[in-house]
Amino acid sequence: MKTAPSAAVTLDELLSLLDLTETGDFVVGRAQQHPEDRVFGGLLLAQAVVAAGRSVPSNHRPFTLQADFVAGVPTDEPLRWRVEHVSDAPSLTTRRTTLVAPDGSERFTALSRWGTIREDLVDHRPAEPRRVPGPDELPDLIERFGDDERIPLWWRAERPVHFRHTETPPYVTTTPAQDHQSAWLRTTGPLPEDPVIHAAVLAYVSDMSILEGAFRALGSQRHAPGSRILSLTHTLTWHAHPDLGQWHQFDSDVRAVAHGRTLGEGRIHDHHGEHLVTASQVGLVRLA
Repeated sequence: MKTAPSAAVTLDELLSLLDLTETGDFVVGRAQQHPEDRVFGGLLLAQAVVAAGRSVPSNHRPFTLQADFVAGVPTDEPLRWRVEHVSDAPSLTTRRTTLVAPDGSERFTALSRWGTIREDLVDHRPAEPRRVPGPDELPDLIERFGDDERIPLWWRAERPVHFRHTETPPYVTTTPAQDHQSAWLRTTGPLPEDPVIHAAVLAYVSDMSILEGAFRALGSQRHAPGSRILSLTHTLTWHAHPDLGQWHQFDSDVRAVAHGRTLGEGRIHDHHGEHLVTASQVGLVRLA
């Protein structure tokens, strides 16, 4: 096992970052310190889920989230969330969570819908996972790249989830041209029995690799000098609610790369092959 670089974020640290505090008109969280140039988008998604989820009925679960990354978020400031009660009904609630800068401008906003679970309605989820090697046969990122100084620390450090690509990711070498990839993910320990935290951790990991296929498709390297991805929009649809304390398969596809923008779509399946969550993201992409 390779030694984790100093950018490591453990599961306990992530859970601490999801412990938000009500302060006046805002719900306040702390920033993750890596990557150094801006707050990781997955943390913004996760805190937005927690901020909204603490204001909805306890029997409501999230079923959609639509988020926009408006501006870069520095890592040296508290994260101040404004929660708007857009609608409330017995079976459906809607919340808008907005990250507000010290000058009052908006840096990130998400609209989430929450509702009761109806087990008596028709269930049809035909998407099947790709046939790929199982997680026990694959290394974590830290095992692949822990000592490779060509890769920024955040991408080769310990993470709160085991994240195992089924093929070597296109970090510093080109890979065979294809517009898809798959990975296995599981938290490094059990999660608390809190459905809001489960949903937040899912949101966190959904931002980790969904657009990497753009580099695969175009024969480029994710961490070549000058390469860059910046998230613009992110959506999540929960068809069921995963327990990421178990292995899940994350299949993603790049649907288009055009004019410096890329669209990715991902599907999360449990170890039985059930399709639980659909994610999509639009981002700015620059290839070296």
